[in-house]
Amino acid sequence: MKPMKFIPLYLTAVVLIGYTCLVPAAGSAKLAKAHDSIKAQFESVQHIEASRFETIPSDDVVIFDVREQSEFDISHLEGALQVSPAISSREFIRTFNQMLTGKTVIFYCSVGQRSSDLAGRVQDSLDNSATSGIYNLQGGIFNWHNENRALVSEAGATDYVHPFNSYWGRLLERPEMIRYQLDN
Repeated sequence: MKPMKFIPLYLTAVVLIGYTCLVPAAGSAKLAKAHDSIKAQFESVQHIEASRFETIPSDDVVIFDVREQSEFDISHLEGALQVSPAISSREFIRTFNQMLTGKTVIFYCSVGQRSSDLAGRVQDSLDNSATSGIYNLQGGIFNWHNENRALVSEAGATDYVHPFNSYWGRLLERPEMIRYQLDN
């Protein structure tokens, strides 16, 4: 065969490989942009990267998943306690204040909007309970999932994640791992 016949095939392969390498980067870039917007909106809230969060001993941290129960049921970070995004700061403090003394408190949701909101609403009261720090998990469970970090459900380890909705689901790099409901 003539070498010239392989050039279109070669170029097509290069373009396809290049495109598939860029797709995850596009999701990560959009997620980073969303996080920057969240940080600007919630200036008083501290944010923690997943890699730093993982260095905190599990006995020293309390994790709150600030998503709806249906999202939590699909997957969550191990040890996370689910709280409604609509919980009042008064109810949150009444329910959890005693368990937080001396602990690092981590809030997360899909991307950080709902968790930053709750962290911002309760942080002044939680500071008075002598926590070791109050943080929003940077990029939320979406970033955690995009970095292939461990998730669990009631059934055990899982790779699935609830996307909140199709708009926000675009920020997930592995769309084949999206689930809106548990399989029966």
